[in-house]
Amino acid sequence: MTTKESTGPSAVAKWDTRFLSLAAHISGWSKDPSSQVGAVITDGNRIVSLGYNGFAAGVHDTTERLVDRATKLNLTIHAEENAMIFAKRDLRGCTVYVTHPPCPRCASKLIQDEIARVVFIAPSEDFLSRWADDLELSYQMYREAAIDVTCYQLEEISVDNARITIAPGGFFKKILEQLLRKF
Repeated sequence: MTTKESTGPSAVAKWDTRFLSLAAHISGWSKDPSSQVGAVITDGNRIVSLGYNGFAAGVHDTTERLVDRATKLNLTIHAEENAMIFAKRDLRGCTVYVTHPPCPRCASKLIQDEIARVVFIAPSEDFLSRWADDLELSYQMYREAAIDVTCYQLEEISVDNARITIAPGGFFKKILEQLLRKF
């Protein structure tokens, strides 16, 4: 795969980090017990749509369905798909930020919607052990369709790179402490 590696806290890396962080936050909304994925679609620095993986609206996401891998895979709408569905607009030239590299099913839909850029966090070795062949197919399609792909190492996603100011004792800090308390 040919990807652009990030080069430090440039203006692009700043926004990439912010949107990847938002995608990571949104991934927590998924009820999937094993794979929580979040996606953010932007047009420049403006958010167009958000999505996370889950069942279609009105379809019961019972524990039995979520732990049965075959059923779960058949019922799940991927984060990228949900973000495209909810965008309700032309996505030509937009960027998608995803917590995981998109599968071939999503890659083909992103290409068809004329997404210009795909940005994601580098997959873990465990993830690659299960999905490397599928991801190579996605990367091949991106190359053929001339889609710009950027992959960030997990260590590059930080408050410093995002240039986010967290005031000591401020509201945002209190919220973060509440959200992260159980970790």
